[in-house]
Amino acid sequence: MLSNYFQTLINSLPKQLRPEHLSPTTAAVLAFVASFLFIGLSLWLVLSKTQRAKRETVLLTGLAEAGKTVLFMQLRYGTKVATHTSMDHNEGRFSLTTGDTAPPSSSSRPGPILHLVDLPGHEKLRFKYTEYISSTCGIVFVIDSTTIARELRPAAEYLYDILANRYTQRNEIPVLVLCNKADLLMALPVEKIRAMLEGEIDRLRTTRAAEVQSLDDGDKEHDRDEFLGEEGVPFAFNQLANAVTFESCSLVAPAGDAQPHGPPAVHAFIQRLL
Repeated sequence: MLSNYFQTLINSLPKQLRPEHLSPTTAAVLAFVASFLFIGLSLWLVLSKTQRAKRETVLLTGLAEAGKTVLFMQLRYGTKVATHTSMDHNEGRFSLTTGDTAPPSSSSRPGPILHLVDLPGHEKLRFKYTEYISSTCGIVFVIDSTTIARELRPAAEYLYDILANRYTQRNEIPVLVLCNKADLLMALPVEKIRAMLEGEIDRLRTTRAAEVQSLDDGDKEHDRDEFLGEEGVPFAFNQLANAVTFESCSLVAPAGDAQPHGPPAVHAFIQRLL
């Protein structure tokens, strides 16, 4: 079958390009180039398929007590449970219903199986996201809308580290900033939270840039984080190659509350990743 295909291909060539009309040297060069291109294309297809297959992790990140574990339990098990600040991560398999933003049911057609990881928000454990970032296809950064004003600096630093990570930038990993507890009286609107984070990250860029310039020349360039946004202008999330979107929600709002619940917003975000 394959030999017939190549014979047909050869017969379709102009007479002067057919093997019998070429000099031995020219024929050998063309054969080498064709083989090189074929092998290179095959390797690229295999590697790109492997990379896509490996990037199946969705990270739930954010400061402590923002609601990450509540979200994990709702996504993983479809239940609302009381949680406490965790010093360890939670992880499990997560099936997204194909073409829908609702949790899977017995009548739903199951979608791809993803790896869901809830990372602790304690200051000394936040770095753990780096253990998963190379296989991550999407990140949910959960914020407490009622405390973000006094936690702005650590929240911005954590988000900065994630966004500036070389894997996040080079793989253009989408990020959903989920502003939780929007039903409470002290909650800030999502537009205000976005503006506050942009301003704080802009200040952080200046600090981090100064730190990079003070490093020894012997430091390896690939160990450094990427510069965020465009130089010379105030930082804005829309300057990034990877999409950063904001949603407000209330993960534990009573039934009938007007505020959107978290899992549908996260389901919709994950659906866009597939």
